[in-house]
Amino acid sequence: MTELTGTNPGQPPTVDLGPHADALTQNPHPLYAQLLEKGPIHRAIQPDGTETWLILGHPEAKEALAHPSALSSDPANATPQWRARYLGDPDAQELPQGKSMINSDSPDQLRLRKPVTRTFTPRRIDALRATVEEHVAQLLEGLPRDEAFDVIDDFAAPLALGMICTILGIPDLDRDRIRGWADRIGFPTSAEDVTAARHELIPYTDQLIADQRNHPVEGLLATLIQAADDGQMTPTELRATVFLLLNAGHETVISLLASAVFCLLSHPDQFAALRDSPTLVDQVIDETLRFQPSVISTAPRFVREDLTLGSTTIPGDGGLVTVVVASANRDPRQFTNPHTFDITRQPGELMSFGHGAHFCLGWLLARLEAGIALPALLKTFPNLAPASELSALKWRSGPIVRCLAHLPCTPGARPSGASPSNR
Repeated sequence: MTELTGTNPGQPPTVDLGPHADALTQNPHPLYAQLLEKGPIHRAIQPDGTETWLILGHPEAKEALAHPSALSSDPANATPQWRARYLGDPDAQELPQGKSMINSDSPDQLRLRKPVTRTFTPRRIDALRATVEEHVAQLLEGLPRDEAFDVIDDFAAPLALGMICTILGIPDLDRDRIRGWADRIGFPTSAEDVTAARHELIPYTDQLIADQRNHPVEGLLATLIQAADDGQMTPTELRATVFLLLNAGHETVISLLASAVFCLLSHPDQFAALRDSPTLVDQVIDETLRFQPSVISTAPRFVREDLTLGSTTIPGDGGLVTVVVASANRDPRQFTNPHTFDITRQPGELMSFGHGAHFCLGWLLARLEAGIALPALLKTFPNLAPASELSALKWRSGPIVRCLAHLPCTPGARPSGASPSNR
């Protein structure tokens, strides 16, 4: 692994990740493990040329995320170079769609989070159980019994997008277009295309809000509009919040379901255990979130004041910080045999839904959907098998989310060539 000389005395050398672009997408875990062995914090140049601080260790990640005063989520605190690259203007203060709870700091973050929080209480999420079961049953009924289907395109994605429609109260959401925009934003091919996708989704979001005002339907979107009308958020913040929910509200669920199926197919004994004992589903979800988390890194953070973690001080110069969830969840200081998928593992403290002020609001919904969908899928297809070599499947990885591109499966016996992998 190439190390470049540090530009400032006392700082660690910079690791060049450019030569490892493919590995970071297909299987980043060995690379992160190698870096973590050398230390929990590194300076790095990402494959797209952006310089960042990597926080790889579990205790360091937890401590960093507990200090929002030092690590800002607001792009206004980023360097002009970062803003020029990712916002298209070195003087820009926010993303094109506006400010939401994910890219703001307190007190704005708390204010913007509050109206959404009311929808994601345990009681309200549990009340969606019957709706999730109905969606799952309908999707499983439509899957072929004698030919291959794609677990992602034919099952996980329609389920996740359908539930977002239900939550928001939008019966006729253009799901294909939403997923297309979310893919371009979540798995960018270039900074320019991300910006273009954002600008295409903005008028669509504005039209959803306008339609809801003209034809109100009970749901989260109506709640958010009322919050804006009551002065709890500006019209631009309303748009940014809906924009966030349309994107982040389904990508992580798709990845969680796909990764869980992938891990189970890779480990036939544990596949059989869940098939025979559906009550193990919570343990499967926990271990999938640890072993192959949907969120590979938290949303970008920017250092606005010096932050000391262990023996490393990250200067408060607006530099980018990447908290690598996938590495923290495999830190051997926190988890025994961290590179082994084991659903009998005692649950530990995962970073998969974040930590601190930005802890994911949708975690209960994600677990509910996966907790219903996985056992139902295995009950319907007890001999589910990969339709191709698992090692040949392609992954997509963006700044935040990592997910399989496709997961073709057959309802029949496992092909002899499909081999499990722990790494």
